[in-house]
Amino acid sequence: MIDKFENWDIDLPLPQDLFFYKMNVEYYGITILLKSLVDHTQIVEIKFEYFVSYKVTVDLALMKMVNDNADFRGFARSTSSSYLNSIIEGSYDILERKNIEHFVIYNLDNAIEVLSDEPATFRWLSREEVRNFDES
Repeated sequence: MIDKFENWDIDLPLPQDLFFYKMNVEYYGITILLKSLVDHTQIVEIKFEYFVSYKVTVDLALMKMVNDNADFRGFARSTSSSYLNSIIEGSYDILERKNIEHFVIYNLDNAIEVLSDEPATFRWLSREEVRNFDES
């Protein structure tokens, strides 16, 4: 199977220098924080309210995937990927009815891949929220 990714349009202007900062996984949701390499006071929160599966892979292990799929870089999405198909097949196709998509957040450190039936929300953290994270 050839993975097919397309650009995931985000309504928030994001710099290209984001790196992995923190991630919190709860029973249903995932919150991902990416920090700007240039301005460490800029942290974007990416929140999935629901997910079926996720994985985090160091960028070195994805060199072939990135080279073969130009749209895999940055923020991408797919309805036809080997990762998504393996999860659907593993559910005896029950999950196929949920319209699950494969979302990719490819940053400077790694690729965070999330399978969900709804896209994430994006927002910049306030300076106070950034201070709270840095102090904890």
